[in-house]
Amino acid sequence: MESKRTRCAATCSLVLIFSLALGCAHPSAYKAPVGKFRDASAVVIESAKTYLTELNKTERDIFIQGQASRPAQMKLADIEEHQVFSKEAIAARLNALDTLANYTDLLNQLANSDSPDQLKTKAADLQTALTGLSGQVSKLTGTDNTQFKSVAGRVLPVIGDVLQAFAEKKIEDALKKAIDTGAAPVNELIQAIEVDISVAFERKKNEFSQLRLVPIDQYNEDLKGADRAKLQADANAISAAEDRWDSFLNANPKDGLEAMKRANDALVKLARTPKPKITDFASFVDTVESFAAIANRVGNAVHELTGK
Repeated sequence: MESKRTRCAATCSLVLIFSLALGCAHPSAYKAPVGKFRDASAVVIESAKTYLTELNKTERDIFIQGQASRPAQMKLADIEEHQVFSKEAIAARLNALDTLANYTDLLNQLANSDSPDQLKTKAADLQTALTGLSGQVSKLTGTDNTQFKSVAGRVLPVIGDVLQAFAEKKIEDALKKAIDTGAAPVNELIQAIEVDISVAFERKKNEFSQLRLVPIDQYNEDLKGADRAKLQADANAISAAEDRWDSFLNANPKDGLEAMKRANDALVKLARTPKPKITDFASFVDTVESFAAIANRVGNAVHELTGK
């Protein structure tokens, strides 16, 4: 499933720094909400990565169980055919999320640093990683990768330009680029990953729906024997399955990614306000707080499902 990292977090922190540079508000006032935005982004991105990682496992398990129930023969090639994305495609998406997460962290450090020049090396290192990611994405094939490849092809160069400006200490140029050209493309990348996450969520939802029936069927089967000990064990299994189902419904990374978009929009709006008032800043903080709450809910639910 934000999730690492997905997104506008980068642009968000950038536009925030821009507003600070213009003297719109005292920097210390922004540190807490920007830090919270960065932390919430990390949680959402981790959830997104979990879902992407689990996507092929879900498809593989459904195929294997289906063959066993028929029963029918299986071949390794058949198993690989029933997986949504290739290992290379999954790896590219995970790296994209990691890159955005690192980007967000870098910008958060810049927003809280009295000496932005000290971050020049980090910006250069991230730019190198971004170049590698661009090459990785360009090699993807297949219709399942068309949208992601197209969006990444537009977005990654924009982020690279911003990082180059930071590496050259042209902070003002970098921030202007982030605000004028970065917000929409980065949101597109988030949306592209969100589409893939939605596929993963629906696949998992179908799997969980089937699994919910197993303990119920067992209960109804044991009901014939009227063995109270067995029936109680079956009832406990049903309750556990329903608890797991509730956790699953709350673990949809799409919720976190959508909240991240809203937080990004709030940051862009604040940065583009020449002289933000207290009410403008309060609105921004409220949006970030809402994002953090959703990220926390999603992260806790994913933890309950995976035990990680």
